[in-house]
Amino acid sequence: MTELLLVRHGRPESGMFDPPLDSVGRAQAEALGRHLADEQITAVVCSSLRRARETASIAFQGHGLEPVPTDGLREWGLPAESMKYVALELLGVDAPQSRAIAEGRFMDFVPERVDVPTFRAAVRESFESILTEHADGRIAVVCHGGTINAYLGQLVSIPDVFWFHPDYASVSRVERKPGGRVVIRSLNETHHLLVESK
Repeated sequence: MTELLLVRHGRPESGMFDPPLDSVGRAQAEALGRHLADEQITAVVCSSLRRARETASIAFQGHGLEPVPTDGLREWGLPAESMKYVALELLGVDAPQSRAIAEGRFMDFVPERVDVPTFRAAVRESFESILTEHADGRIAVVCHGGTINAYLGQLVSIPDVFWFHPDYASVSRVERKPGGRVVIRSLNETHHLLVESK
């Protein structure tokens, strides 16, 4: 059996192309690392974007595993220099993006220039490659909210490519059963972040 831990990156700097993690994001990645310290992680794969690579390096440094960057896990399949990152948490509650999240209009966050079928296919192919390469074990896959949505949505036939909002440094788990079927075990685990904030 193979288990995948789908991890969204920690919070990055806002208003930059391919930003690094900010101080909050680094703390989130450290909290995630402490939470997963006793889990037997056999491999770490990540998006090639900087925020995912940094999250993977910080969170899994104690496992002695080198994260393997993969272009097919990038947010919306877009190159790093094509889109400035905006941290929604730093916007006011009246900002259009904040209202969209509050109202569950997650598809508003899909950039118009994204070719959704191509993006979905690339995400599916990337995860299938990870599962093919790792016949068993527990693999951490550090990527992005849109990437996680695109993969999990395909597993349960959800038509929207963006249908829930994963928290920074959250974990969603899927398992590939012995017969080959992939099932969702959990969605958006954040207990480790709540414990750290107390």
